[in-house]
Amino acid sequence: MTTAADPAVFVIDDDELVRAAIQGMLKSVGLRSQTFATPQEFLRSKRADGPSCLVLDVRLPGVNGLDFQRDLADAGIRIPVIFITAMEIFR
Repeated sequence: MTTAADPAVFVIDDDELVRAAIQGMLKSVGLRSQTFATPQEFLRSKRADGPSCLVLDVRLPGVNGLDFQRDLADAGIRIPVIFITAMEIFR
């Protein structure tokens, strides 16, 4: 059973399979997580207080992850961020 004070990991990635994979990995080690397809969904959500971090895709449609991190800081939202990105290989 988790409570609002339990650590939470928030995941923002536009790829549903990536979100599901990260959420499954986090669940397997007992961490509570919540996923979002866009930064806007994250901002609209009701997030419990308590220890948390954000797993954030660098390459998102619209705003990129680095700009979103700056927007969070400017809004006074202090949360540790772990950046992820898919590597594209061109042949």
